[in-house]
Amino acid sequence: MSAPATSLTAQASVRRSLLIYLALIGYLVLVKITLDLASVRAVVPSQAAIFGWPMIGFVALAGGCAVWLGPRAGLPDLWDPNIPPRKRLLLPAVVGLGLGTVNLAVHAFTGLAQSMAEAANVPSINAPFPASILFYSGGAIVVEALYRLIPITVLLWLIAGVILRKRGQATVFWGVALLASLLEPIGQMSMVAGHLPVVLVVGATMYGMNLFEAYLLWRCGFLAPLAFRVAFYFVWHVVGGVMGI
Repeated sequence: MSAPATSLTAQASVRRSLLIYLALIGYLVLVKITLDLASVRAVVPSQAAIFGWPMIGFVALAGGCAVWLGPRAGLPDLWDPNIPPRKRLLLPAVVGLGLGTVNLAVHAFTGLAQSMAEAANVPSINAPFPASILFYSGGAIVVEALYRLIPITVLLWLIAGVILRKRGQATVFWGVALLASLLEPIGQMSMVAGHLPVVLVVGATMYGMNLFEAYLLWRCGFLAPLAFRVAFYFVWHVVGGVMGI
């Protein structure tokens, strides 16, 4: 394939990625409007910030820039034709369902979920059903953009692409991923501060999950960790909420 043809193909792939991301943001906006109209409120303050208009605007603009920078940083497009849908969506979702089931079982039998709720001073850590379906599917978009897509892509592009001139990409990626994977655990642990056993168990589990999602981003693009997170949330928060956990 000639250079001009390759360039046109790359441009078309980036446009497709941006359109997919725009559709995700459109869904997020619809979720926000629906939750507001139904007067559904977040369980804890950190969740409320996720659905604020400033956060949605930031995720839309910064995330869109990250999607555009993705191929320049060496990451797959959102719908890379070389990555089969089974690997991009199905397998991450199956793993998410499996880990969500294990997580739910552990919390149910150990009472850890109740300990978390008591530590956060709330009756339950889960939003009520059926609003939880919209709440956590929309929240997954924000979480994955905020903790993975934006920081990892931008720093990878800046350090490996610009400063190091496309050298040491894998090393830079994992260095950034190790640090970025701390963001969500640190943010979540604030609501259970002072309860060391809960902090250690939940923090370590969340950090491992974040690292796995970074791997999915590296190998399959942004939709893979998003599919994993949506499936995990469906079991842990939606099914768990229905079960009263």
